[in-house]
Amino acid sequence: MRPPPSSLCLHPASSLFADYYDLSPNKLIMAVVVDIIAPPGALGLVLGTHPQGGPIVQDVRRDSPLSGQVQAGDKIISVDDDDVRVLNHSNVIQLLRDKITNNERRITIIREESKPQGSPERRSSISRRTLAGLVGAAKSPRSRSTEPGSHEPDESGRPTVNKIISCHETIDDGEDVNECTNRLSNGLHLDHIPTLPRFPVLETKDRNCWSEPTHTNFGIRGHNYLVDPKNKIPSGPYLFTARGADLILTSDKSGPRTEIAETYNSILAGHARSTPTFIINFIFDWGILVNYFEIPAMYVSFLRARYEGSNQDLPPMENLQPHERAIIRFLVGSDDHRNATLKLIPKCPEGPWAVRQLVNGKPALIGKRLPTQYSYHPAKDGKQECFEADLDTRETDRVGKKAISLCRRYMTSVTLDVGIVIEGTNTSELPEQMLGCVRIHRLDPLMAPTLPSR
Repeated sequence: MRPPPSSLCLHPASSLFADYYDLSPNKLIMAVVVDIIAPPGALGLVLGTHPQGGPIVQDVRRDSPLSGQVQAGDKIISVDDDDVRVLNHSNVIQLLRDKITNNERRITIIREESKPQGSPERRSSISRRTLAGLVGAAKSPRSRSTEPGSHEPDESGRPTVNKIISCHETIDDGEDVNECTNRLSNGLHLDHIPTLPRFPVLETKDRNCWSEPTHTNFGIRGHNYLVDPKNKIPSGPYLFTARGADLILTSDKSGPRTEIAETYNSILAGHARSTPTFIINFIFDWGILVNYFEIPAMYVSFLRARYEGSNQDLPPMENLQPHERAIIRFLVGSDDHRNATLKLIPKCPEGPWAVRQLVNGKPALIGKRLPTQYSYHPAKDGKQECFEADLDTRETDRVGKKAISLCRRYMTSVTLDVGIVIEGTNTSELPEQMLGCVRIHRLDPLMAPTLPSR
């Protein structure tokens, strides 16, 4: 027996589903998320495309097997867990036809219900329904409470969709709905921002998580690359172990998006500074994507010498491996040198053809293509050292913007490898070796937390 649908009680100032519904100030909008199990065969639904994009039910025929379950005005958001919000009605019709012989098809819809404020019925619940696997908030490893103002990126890449507080509580007699929303929001502040779980994750069907792919997936510069540019070899083991990843949305109320290790103790579920960590922070219009890597002790020693004037003995550079020299010169060098050697190798092992073709493993000196800010934070008050690179993707070139737009649009169906290597620029730094990589599995921005105010 299917569980009852979840209700989303939206206070009038909220803009969740603002692209789909007219949130007039004298209404309380109830947006209900419903799973419909459709049988094989024709469904008798007349679909159209909403003016703001996405498929919408225009009519339900009398002989439809879904009569009484689906109604005109329902917004279709997924089919068998495939996000269809960016598709038009023709694409969704074809998708349903492709599955016409399946024993069942799960169609997830959002339905608007409204009633005037001041209605005699005073008891309402506030809850959130996620779309990645449609798991209950209590069971999801990524479920969280959020403050008002969190956003999902819209078609332009800018945040437009507010998220809802994840809890259940009734409104006291005589209490205004807005007051209840604010009270719940204030009471749900988290000490730590929930971090992405590590793959595999049963509850989300391996979505919205991270892993560390094999290092041999990457071809890097070999011994003779400067003589023969075709001399690419599989990388040796990663030099920095991946610690985790976070997708965090931003709003007008969020604090700074740079130097996050120093500003927010809550990132990586509060453990970002529990060990020396290298942070790569990609800044977008609508949020940040953060990758965390553990810095081995030898490199921490060089950072201390560079920033703190530490007098501890350091190994002679001539005794080090070529890739070790390259990384040390990056860590202790000038920002210009860092920008000239910080190299990103993005790959898309799973996703739509257009994304895989564009994000194909071609290396890019990311420091030369994006405004990049570097910062070092010494160990103090029980927090370990941290070196951070903040890369502002909002200032990328045309090709970069296209790649980012595609990845954002298909975020829920894309698996992305974010590989980092320090470029070897002379024979003493070759062959290269991958610094580290984080694989991001099909992120759902509806499940992401919001960066708090400072």
